[in-house]
Amino acid sequence: MHPSLSSMLRPALFAATLPLLALTWQPALGASECKGLAQDLCTTKEQCRWMQGYTRKDGVQVSSHCRLSKPRKTEAPETQATAPVDTKPETKSN
Repeated sequence: MHPSLSSMLRPALFAATLPLLALTWQPALGASECKGLAQDLCTTKEQCRWMQGYTRKDGVQVSSHCRLSKPRKTEAPETQATAPVDTKPETKSN
């Protein structure tokens, strides 16, 4: 009795699929320390911010959640506005 072709291919296909699943199924490296926090704890952490729930254009409801804040750029010092300089020479009036 010879094994059927499908019964021989099934284990080979399964073995070939496992490495692909391992590559795509891994959680993101460097998961956020803010992910999954409740609102009260999220707002106490400086690196986290609370996102209010909203509805996307396609109608999908996004629930409120905590996320990692974007790094804030340091603000450039404000430059003082100077009065425009008059470059015309003064004329004497008599």
